[in-house]
Amino acid sequence: MKITKISVYQVPLPAKPMTAIKADFGTFQDYQGIVVVVETDAGFTGLGEVCTIGTHYMRGFAEGAAAGIPLLARHLIGEDPLHAERLNRYWDKVFREDLYIKTPLDMALWDIMGQATGRPVCDLLGGRYEGEGPLYRSVYFPPHKQARPEDIVACCLEAREGGFKHFQLKPGKAAVRTIDDEIAQIEAVADIKRPDETILVDANTNWTLTEAIRAANALKDLPIIIEQPCRTWEECIAFRRHCSLPVKLDELIETPQDLIRGFQAGAMDIVAIKIARVGGLTKARKLRDLALDLGITVVPDDAWGSQIVSSSLLHFAASTDPKYRLCYTDLTDYVDALTADGYPERVDGSIAPSAAPGLGLTLRPDAVGTPIAVIT
Repeated sequence: MKITKISVYQVPLPAKPMTAIKADFGTFQDYQGIVVVVETDAGFTGLGEVCTIGTHYMRGFAEGAAAGIPLLARHLIGEDPLHAERLNRYWDKVFREDLYIKTPLDMALWDIMGQATGRPVCDLLGGRYEGEGPLYRSVYFPPHKQARPEDIVACCLEAREGGFKHFQLKPGKAAVRTIDDEIAQIEAVADIKRPDETILVDANTNWTLTEAIRAANALKDLPIIIEQPCRTWEECIAFRRHCSLPVKLDELIETPQDLIRGFQAGAMDIVAIKIARVGGLTKARKLRDLALDLGITVVPDDAWGSQIVSSSLLHFAASTDPKYRLCYTDLTDYVDALTADGYPERVDGSIAPSAAPGLGLTLRPDAVGTPIAVIT
């Protein structure tokens, strides 16, 4: 089996309109995602997708993905799509950095491998574990106004009504706030926490080291998890010396070397493995397995995307040992785009991947439009 054609599409991925309460906390920026369709001479077609969230979140950006993915795709024509490991090592030579550019192509290879073997991708990633894992819901602190603690609590209560038990609070972003305000908001949510619920306080790198230490000291007796408090390794390692709470790292985790560095420094107990950031499912599986061997809890995750990204994430999460899997997300809960049919429905606060071969999806050509590049 050989790859014969790759089509690349640029697709708007705006945020969904939200209810009145959540509207103040969400973002309505239109992000641009890249969808790839990889065709083979055996009749199998694989889908892949990546979205970098503008220019502010990952190392890459949408224009870089649009330019780089067609360049990398040229190296796949004539290759066997079942050789994902070999192709990944080759990509790392001809496209040394820019992991996000490799993500959608690698995702499409796994989709093809699943179809060719008649198995869902989660079976190929290590095997599906029984049951459905819990999803987390992000709760944003409004960036341009001062939220009251009761406003944040109201958002969490609304998420609880939707079946969610993991609340990811997003402090550190508001232009009108102090660390004391944010501490009060976090304390208010902790007051309504139930025994089976989890509170993740995700600063998304936006706290200074001083702010992070103040928060850790003020919140040390609360049942919460601190996520990615600061931007750099040096800050996060220093922060951990002052924090007895569980710590989750996200933005700093890109490679196995990052995972090893964090483990050796004692900087975290939990890691988010975002498929887009680490370069695709092949690399995400390696990081996941290394984390589990080190005894580190994992949050299978991704940055942004439609049903294609979300499906790959569900398969990745379903193949992760529940003992070490804290939670994961359903990005279709936030993204207002429908690029493919076949995505499973969420039931309360959980969702399981399709049992169909591959990712279990069928592309909607009307949703992706005209390709920006076709490689043959």
